[in-house]
Amino acid sequence: MEKSPLRTCWRTDAGIRMGNEDACGVYRFRHPLGTVVLLVVADGLGGHPAGEVASALAVETVMKVTEERLALLDDVGVESLKRLLEFAFMEANRVVIATGERDERCRGLGTTMVAALVTGSDTCIVGHVGDSRAYLASRHLHRITRDHSRVQEMVDEGILTPAEAECHPMRHIVTRIIGRRGEKPDIVTCRLDGSRLLLCSDGLLDGMGEPDILAAMQEAGMPEICDLLIERAREKSRDNITV
Repeated sequence: MEKSPLRTCWRTDAGIRMGNEDACGVYRFRHPLGTVVLLVVADGLGGHPAGEVASALAVETVMKVTEERLALLDDVGVESLKRLLEFAFMEANRVVIATGERDERCRGLGTTMVAALVTGSDTCIVGHVGDSRAYLASRHLHRITRDHSRVQEMVDEGILTPAEAECHPMRHIVTRIIGRRGEKPDIVTCRLDGSRLLLCSDGLLDGMGEPDILAAMQEAGMPEICDLLIERAREKSRDNITV
């Protein structure tokens, strides 16, 4: 049996930058066995051509693939949705690569992406490539995703502590992107169980530490939380911000 409808909000902001290379979306799909909600955030790579094109393509492709393939599923169980989300990421990767090869102005397109499928039974399937993140927030803030970044590798190697990684000058260097052949997403599952699911680009973390994010999440309701996170992050962030 489905619980009450999932409440969602989203906002993307250029921050101090002239343009916004982030993209995001929230989409609801009806299936005979229940509603499935897709949430997705993509962050076009700065310094690469047409970052805003890459992020928009990735979000649009994941949305279209989810809509088309969900209609063909006999069930909306965890394994079926994991396969669907993995395929959607791989198709987004194919589309971004093909666009970069076809259009000289978009050569070298790339973007990070994090996406989640949430069912009416509070099950979440989360996929990501790059350093856009997913969190569960309740009394604590729990990071669901593990960054594909050089500083995360340094943390894993014991060179940096997690706290040092958050302010390291190399923290924006990603090691995996949508736009590179052979990339597949990391897929994890979790349950809401009263928590909030937060997806964000790294611009949010550029302006707020995790304790600050948790404090804001506990302070504001829906949909005000998106505005609050953006406005507080804008005080320090040097990047586009999407939540």
